[in-house]
Amino acid sequence: MVCGHVLLLFSYVNVNSTSTSPSKDAHALLNWKDSLHGEATSALSSWVLPPSHANSSHHCRDWFGISCKAGKVVDINLSNISLAGTLQSFPFSNLPNLNRLDLSSNSLYGAIPVQITELSELHYIDFGANNLSGEIPSEMGQLTSLQRLDFAQNHLSGSIPSSLCDLRNLNYLSLFSNQFSGPIPSEIGNLKSLAKLSLSKNHLSGSIPSSFGSLQNLTILYLYENELSGSIPSEIGNLEFLAELILHTNHLSGSIPSSFGSLQNLTALHLGENKLYGSIPSEIGNLKSLAKLSLSKNHLSGSIPFSFGSLQNITILYLYENELSGSIPSEIGNLKSLTELILYTNHLSGSIPSSFGSLQNLTILHLGENELSGSIPSEIGNLKSLAKLSLSKNHLSGSIPSSFGSLQNLTILYLNENELFGSIPSEIGNLKSLAELSLGSNHLSGSIPSSFGSLQNLTILYLYDNELSGSIPSEIGNLESLGTST
Repeated sequence: MVCGHVLLLFSYVNVNSTSTSPSKDAHALLNWKDSLHGEATSALSSWVLPPSHANSSHHCRDWFGISCKAGKVVDINLSNISLAGTLQSFPFSNLPNLNRLDLSSNSLYGAIPVQITELSELHYIDFGANNLSGEIPSEMGQLTSLQRLDFAQNHLSGSIPSSLCDLRNLNYLSLFSNQFSGPIPSEIGNLKSLAKLSLSKNHLSGSIPSSFGSLQNLTILYLYENELSGSIPSEIGNLEFLAELILHTNHLSGSIPSSFGSLQNLTALHLGENKLYGSIPSEIGNLKSLAKLSLSKNHLSGSIPFSFGSLQNITILYLYENELSGSIPSEIGNLKSLTELILYTNHLSGSIPSSFGSLQNLTILHLGENELSGSIPSEIGNLKSLAKLSLSKNHLSGSIPSSFGSLQNLTILYLNENELFGSIPSEIGNLKSLAELSLGSNHLSGSIPSSFGSLQNLTILYLYDNELSGSIPSEIGNLESLGTST
């Protein structure tokens, strides 16, 4: 029996000895920590082994950014702690149970090691906002458990590997603000679980794959600021859950697909700064959820659809720098949520709708450089939130409405290069926030109102090329911020 007791005691000591030995993953993480520099060492000051290795799970319990399950590291979250260094010494092979790795918003540099593919249980990778460079390893397609992949805001280059399209569980893919080039892989349509895709701010070229129409769960699609060309696939109109479609600043051509009228959940549509032509589909008026619409800086022609009057949730409407013609629909005055209406540099004609006086939330109204005629509606004076009003370079006639004196939040008023006549309303002197006032190149007569001396924030005053008479009011000398007075 003595021998039996001795054997039991030996077994107990042996098991206990094994449980207190420091784990391989802890040592491996410490080796990576030693390769880092800058402020990272202080941020990871808790990463030390206890005296005499008293507790093998010390790193699970006490190390900053480390979470474990059953003594195994499953989550590393070291976001935004000024890490500086590379990933070359990161212990990918020692962390087989890791399912979440967040190293975002640091100063990591160098390439993404191919050894990352050893993390077969990984569900979440976020290396965004670092200084990583080189190409994405094609082997990344082996991480079939991945649900989120974020390499945004780095210096990664090369093409987007088609192997990423094997990640069938991916619901979030963000590669924006890098230096990727070449085409978007057509296989991207295989990512049926994808909800958010951002490839913006790169050098991607070629066309938008029609396979995007298969991404039935997509809610966000950002492809802006690239070098994409060709037409916009009509298949994008199949994406019934799409909430934001941002394609501005590319070389896209052709017409806007009428199928977009089916995107009932769309809240933002930005197609500006492309080479789109043809008319604006009236079906856009079906998008009852739309809050922001920008079609500016294209070659769009035809009239503004009357159906836009149905966009009850719209806050921003940008149609500037196109070739639009015809009158401005009075139905625009129904858009009670509208805050910015910018239609300048088109061929719009007819009068300014008096219904605009109902746009109580409007802060910017820019209708300059068109062919508008008739008088300025006095109802514009109802727009108490208006900060910027530009009606310049049109064929507007009649007098400046005295109701403009009620626009207490106005900072910019441009009425220059029209055919306005009559005297300048003294009520303009009530606009205490006014910084820029341009009334040049009209047929204005009478004297300069002495009330202008109250415009203490005025930096620009243009009254040139009119038929004004009388002396310059001495009160103008009160305008200490004035930089130019003509």
